[in-house]
Amino acid sequence: MKIALITEGTYPIVTGGVSTWCNQLIEGMPEHSFDVVALTGSGTERTVWKAPTNVRAVHLVPVWGPPESPLRPGPRRRGWVDSTQYALTELWDAALGPDGEDAVRRTSAALQHLVGISDGVGLASSLATRGSVAPILTAWAAHAPAEGEPPMSVADAVLAAAIVDRALAVVDHRLAPVDVLHASSNGPSSLLALAQSWRDGTPILLTEHGVYLRERYLALHDAKASKPVRRAVTAFLRRLCEVVHVHAHMVLPVNQFNARWERQLGADPARIHTIPNGVDPAVFQPVGTEPDVPTISFVGRIDPLKDLGTLIAAFAVVRESVPNAQLRLFGPTPAANAAYKARLVEQAAALGIADAVHWEGPSKGSRPAIAAGHVVALSSVSEGLPFTLIESMMCGRPTVNTDVGGVAECLDEEGTTGMLVPARDHLAFAEACIMLLTDASLRASIGAAARRRALAEFTLERCLTRYREAYSAAVDGLQLGSRALTADGTGRPSWTIDDARTGVAA
Repeated sequence: MKIALITEGTYPIVTGGVSTWCNQLIEGMPEHSFDVVALTGSGTERTVWKAPTNVRAVHLVPVWGPPESPLRPGPRRRGWVDSTQYALTELWDAALGPDGEDAVRRTSAALQHLVGISDGVGLASSLATRGSVAPILTAWAAHAPAEGEPPMSVADAVLAAAIVDRALAVVDHRLAPVDVLHASSNGPSSLLALAQSWRDGTPILLTEHGVYLRERYLALHDAKASKPVRRAVTAFLRRLCEVVHVHAHMVLPVNQFNARWERQLGADPARIHTIPNGVDPAVFQPVGTEPDVPTISFVGRIDPLKDLGTLIAAFAVVRESVPNAQLRLFGPTPAANAAYKARLVEQAAALGIADAVHWEGPSKGSRPAIAAGHVVALSSVSEGLPFTLIESMMCGRPTVNTDVGGVAECLDEEGTTGMLVPARDHLAFAEACIMLLTDASLRASIGAAARRRALAEFTLERCLTRYREAYSAAVDGLQLGSRALTADGTGRPSWTIDDARTGVAA
């Protein structure tokens, strides 16, 4: 089987949880061949993953590469430009207008119209000739914001158009023929999958790790964009996510938290099948020793979504009770996040703990970083089903986590497999860390229970089996059904297959 795995800002150009998941799929299914299609910033990024032998090709698609030239003057130019403006006017009126099925239908029709323009003259060139600025202003005026909200300026419309038009232009990239399109997130990567599916009928599978729309809300807020820009861009992204949910053959979230968002955004519950992440128990054997001094480890990229500011603030409180405690931060800093890291370094210095906060950089695998701490900390404001947590549990290390995304689903309801605290609450985070750092028997008990749960629920074999069945079902026009016991009665999960040809969304 030929599968196109479509990513955005992850595999194969950076490490991290989603990239680990991509590599697991490819290496774990040598019987299938994969085309990796990666949406990147400039297209000049260096790949950091060695492609397995079953990867046919790796294509980097720059979203923010050099702009396309406008259409050349000629008798047909006006027709293409007018057609583009018609589609954009429909798109933005649906995006900024009232919610509902009609808005999703109109958005879908407008996007299909834009794919047709892409096939005719190239959408990027047509957008460079005349893009979304006027349609945004028209739709904004037609659907006046709530009283007291600021008006949209031309500068606001230009910025919103610049963001969205670059995302729309990804449909110019054509994929080689495959059997399944598997998007690793919603948004532009799924738009690329939609365009290909509309062209040749290939089924789309969508896996969301973090909730794409929620994370864009957070990112735009942190970027300090004006309220009109935030409203316009998120309105477009919401409609795009809704269209993807309607057209995807299957939606495969990694947790029930994501599934709830996906149902809210229009996904048919019969097409949603949760497949939790998994890790190899042979690779993540129990860690048998602890550091010489009380230590908290963090494993992951240095990124605002990880909310390391809360972790550093919590660690300052920890030091008041455990004066020799250390914080070790393992993970790469993407170039775009250099300023964020600089602010964190300044924060640690201002709190007087800079000498105890260690920036370790990337780790060769997560297990050494997990072993470096008595406790592994996850302070994120958004997560899917985080590999750091599952890997730590499999290693038998206790964890302190914020209650976001699917984190609570990893842990048991009794709290015996890890600590869970509210997001952005540094005092609660510190209290949980202090409790674990000062109680060896509690650490041992939680670590042992965590490994038992990981072995029961989050193995790589389980995960890969479900994706194999999803790929086979999609090719045959089928849906995954409910879980059932295997014939030998072991209780290991399997999937029954239900014919869903008559329920394909239009």
